[in-house]
Amino acid sequence: MAKKQNPKRYCENDEMNDKIAAIVKQVEINNKAQQRDMDSLINIAIALSAENDIHMIFNLILEEALNYTNADGATVYRLADDQQSLKFEIVYNRTMSIRMGGKHGKITWPNIPMYNPDSSPQLRNLATLVAHKGEIMNFPDVYNQDVFDCSGTKAFDAKNKYRSCSMVAIPLKDHEDEIRGVIQLINAMDENGTVISFDEQHLSMLRGLASLAAIILTNKLLITGLETLLQQFVRSIAGAIDRKSKYTGGHITRVAEITEKIANRLSRTHTGNYKQIHFNLEELKAISMAGWMHDLGKIITPAYIMDKATKLETIFDRVELVMTRFDLIIAVMKRDYSLTENAEDRDRLSEKIKHITEEKSFVAKANTGGEFMTNEDIIRMELLAEFSYSSHGKNYFLLTKNELKNLTIRKGTLLSEEFEIMKEHASVTQEMLAQLTFPKKYRLVPLYASSHHEKLNGKGYPLGLLAEQLPLQARIIAIADLFEALTASDRPYKPGKSLSETMKIMAFMAKDMDIDANLLDFILDSGLYLEFAEEYVKKNQIDEVDIPSLKKMYHQET
Repeated sequence: MAKKQNPKRYCENDEMNDKIAAIVKQVEINNKAQQRDMDSLINIAIALSAENDIHMIFNLILEEALNYTNADGATVYRLADDQQSLKFEIVYNRTMSIRMGGKHGKITWPNIPMYNPDSSPQLRNLATLVAHKGEIMNFPDVYNQDVFDCSGTKAFDAKNKYRSCSMVAIPLKDHEDEIRGVIQLINAMDENGTVISFDEQHLSMLRGLASLAAIILTNKLLITGLETLLQQFVRSIAGAIDRKSKYTGGHITRVAEITEKIANRLSRTHTGNYKQIHFNLEELKAISMAGWMHDLGKIITPAYIMDKATKLETIFDRVELVMTRFDLIIAVMKRDYSLTENAEDRDRLSEKIKHITEEKSFVAKANTGGEFMTNEDIIRMELLAEFSYSSHGKNYFLLTKNELKNLTIRKGTLLSEEFEIMKEHASVTQEMLAQLTFPKKYRLVPLYASSHHEKLNGKGYPLGLLAEQLPLQARIIAIADLFEALTASDRPYKPGKSLSETMKIMAFMAKDMDIDANLLDFILDSGLYLEFAEEYVKKNQIDEVDIPSLKKMYHQET
């Protein structure tokens, strides 16, 4: 058998030694209790720091307060954003089986006003009293005190056959000593379930918890506030860019909203190619932010290029000047026709007048940029540029070299050099965003935002990225941008395409690996394409879409 260790002796006097030993033992017990309190605070600090949801932070605060005090009930209040009332964040009562707020659903109870109608502080309620005073208030029995009006508590107790007795309320203050909320605990209990008062040890721990919680809460609110400010700033800039163009206003907003809808729907799907994709809240925020930022670079794109509605448009549409020349030459020819008596000359002039009149309509139509110009059209326009007519010592022409250059744009209204300037918005977006120090969770926003013109086959711009270099988030924004651009009815140089035409073009692009075929499948199968059309596309553009036929176009068997 092991020998029993002799108890430590502090002095020769047995009676005195026993007293000292008892004191030492109590000190050791107190130290252990303090260590447990310290460990508990450290653990709750770690848990609170790791939590990003404000509601869950309040939930953790309540649970720790209940665990330590063994209270029967608790309420956590948060100061409303307007600082005019206290909002119920969490309500709990074990005896009455009440659990609301936090992770247990919304609380529909009305806020408690912080001020009376005359703007004086409202001090009748314990929570608002503590919020105004900024001090802990502890009552062994709330029925037997005259500090605040307890009639509401008594009425609630009578209705629910309950008895509120011990009660403590602790203010949640931030680093600037400003009130952020209040924790209120009811009926502390001992190990036997008997209601007791909240003692000094309880209060000491609750002070530490409240201080720790308020600091962490403040940090979370500051971070949330900064993120909200960033989002608002981004949307404000996006709105300004949309307003920059008289024709494409609302494009960024629509693309951002379509992007958000696709990402949210992907996160909720449990079948198909994307059943493993579940974006968390932060990832969804990053996608949304990138969607709003995708055309940020257009802030430097010249307005005359963004708004070049016709081929001849600069500050004004020069087609009117060209049409005036046509009219002038026709008028001069008609004058010469009336002055000559030579039949052959009259026939020649008549043919020219007819020809120039026809070519006037051709030029006006070509200027719109709505149709692809064939080689024959190009030659026809070049002949008009060579045309001249002399009369009474004056030489008349129809087109200048610059006008010919613009009128022979094969597709759209932009010259190749103007299109290159337009394309720069993608690289400028990347350059602008790369200069910002994004939080780690948003570090890929510049890539997502600037890649909406990249293609999976590597033929996109600005960097010519390949499929493996393009994350799903960038592909989502690209397909949202394409759908909006094709269906948009506010472009002066082209009518908005019908829904079936739009999806057919997107199918061809999926076949050529310009866009993600799996993502197009998802938009078709989920019905998102129709939801987008019903919200963003004019009714006369919405028609039937033959989904099986479309899929055959880009899912051809090899």
